[in-house]
Amino acid sequence: MKRNDLRLGGLVRLAALMVALTLCIAGSAQKPYKYDSSHKYSLMSNWTLGVAGQYSNNHGVSGGGITALATKRVGDYWRLRFEATMNGLRNVDGFDRYGTAMAGASLDFLNWMYLFADAGAVVNPTMATKCGLAGDAGLGLNVNFGKHSMLWLEGGSDLVQNNAAWDNTFFARLGYAARLGITERDRVAIDIDNHMRSTYGEMKEENQLLKSEAKKKDEDNARLTDLLERSTAALELATERLSNCQKEVKQVTEDCGTAGIELMPIFFDYASCEITPIEDAKVERIADYILTHGGEYRIEGYSSPDGNSYNNQKLSGERAFVVYQALMGYGVPQDRLIPMANGVTSQFGEESTLNRMVIVRKSEYGQQ
Repeated sequence: MKRNDLRLGGLVRLAALMVALTLCIAGSAQKPYKYDSSHKYSLMSNWTLGVAGQYSNNHGVSGGGITALATKRVGDYWRLRFEATMNGLRNVDGFDRYGTAMAGASLDFLNWMYLFADAGAVVNPTMATKCGLAGDAGLGLNVNFGKHSMLWLEGGSDLVQNNAAWDNTFFARLGYAARLGITERDRVAIDIDNHMRSTYGEMKEENQLLKSEAKKKDEDNARLTDLLERSTAALELATERLSNCQKEVKQVTEDCGTAGIELMPIFFDYASCEITPIEDAKVERIADYILTHGGEYRIEGYSSPDGNSYNNQKLSGERAFVVYQALMGYGVPQDRLIPMANGVTSQFGEESTLNRMVIVRKSEYGQQ
């Protein structure tokens, strides 16, 4: 009885020491895992099955045993444990040959170190009372190798019921464990893959949007390029027409110069045969020239292609007659002037307003 009390006191002190060590380390350590209970694989994930050889000492007799262990992670720090042990395979002392079935939990304060405690039942066929209560507690280590494999080592003490008494045994276990189903590493890989797929989908949508915007910009550039080409063509055509007008004005000026008249032709407004004040100054200069030079002069009236041919022919004659009267008003003798209705002209282009004019030329057959 005294021996049992001493062993029970030693077990209590060991348990208190392990709890204090756990609180000190866990208080400063980070979470060893990032557990996701809502994950679709969580029900089958993070299971391990392991088997270990066991060395134990009880009643001063050393013996071996075998332990089967299944664990399931249920949080960042916690795992459930289901343990079955057959102890005392080599012992001759009847009480040391017994089996236990227990369930408990472990607290992981590092990725490779944990504390555990279990409680359950003991079965000893050699005792008068075949079944009793049992429990154990201790410290465990994990050494991972590969994706689904690890070695595990546990040391601690178990307390079993010997009929009406309690007895404790110190043990050490070394074994192999395999991870089943979806492991923590698998879950992380799946999360990463899902994130990459989601990111790829977002990037694909963004790429489609960029392509659509680029296509729209290409279409806008094509329209602007077409508008620029048409504007350039229109500018070239306008430049060509301006050049032609300049050539025609130069030709008329040269013709007037040949006749000895230094002024420009007399221009009229649309559908009008009235001489404007600006053009009247030209008429006066022409009259001065004729009065100082000999010969007869043709007064050639013209109209633009607008309107019908009959009206244009009539309008050209009226313009010539108006200039004819104006020259006589400045003192030019009537017999030196020959008014002529020359009708439509397009010498300044089909749409040029310069075609509405009267040109005074020296007659080749007149007096010199």
